[in-house]
Amino acid sequence: MTMDHTQKPGNWKALLANPYLLVPIKFILPLAIIPAVFAALYLIEPYERFLIISGLLAAYFVPPAGKETIIPLAILAGYPWWLVTAVIFLLDVAVTLFVVWNFDLALKIPLIGRLLESGMTIGRNYTESQPWLRRFSTIGLILFVFFPLQGTGAMNGSILGRLLGLEKGRVLTCVCTGSLASCLTFALGADVLLGVYRENPTLGIGILIGIVVALVAAIAGWRVHKKRLRERTPR
Repeated sequence: MTMDHTQKPGNWKALLANPYLLVPIKFILPLAIIPAVFAALYLIEPYERFLIISGLLAAYFVPPAGKETIIPLAILAGYPWWLVTAVIFLLDVAVTLFVVWNFDLALKIPLIGRLLESGMTIGRNYTESQPWLRRFSTIGLILFVFFPLQGTGAMNGSILGRLLGLEKGRVLTCVCTGSLASCLTFALGADVLLGVYRENPTLGIGILIGIVVALVAAIAGWRVHKKRLRERTPR
């Protein structure tokens, strides 16, 4: 008796279409990425340096820490910019996949559901205060994830994509694009600034002060803009 090899592709498709198999995969795979990242770091970094970067990555999941703080600190601690970029990006990918694939299910999980509901509130506030997000949803979602403002990031970006009614594939693409661009910007920027400081400490400090002033001015302007929008919105 011989096996009909032409049935294999169809069998695989039927197997992957089985919800009893697909649902657990979609739930477990994103969660598996996170320990896989830590395991890889454990293998390639000395134990002391593994503990340091693990602490930084753990802090990344605790607000208000974000790329704008964790990435420069990791660069300052001596980790290469490409490693920091890859690690933070993979964590964002894991979070995005989990939210995109398991949003309805995750809402029923006590702690995670509370975080998602908080993200939904932030997303609704953004869509109400920034109506252009609906007209330019793809670009808007990328920018939402890219800029290090309070409440932005991979998780809330994924939730915002759902609120905007985007397809899961587009949400994943937009959030990952914004995350990668943001990681590269902060990692390369911090690496270059650290190099300048080592060559010329005065110039390095001056550039850092200029960046901080620009960020503070941008955040202050953003808050003033949001306040004006709230005042114009009829109640």
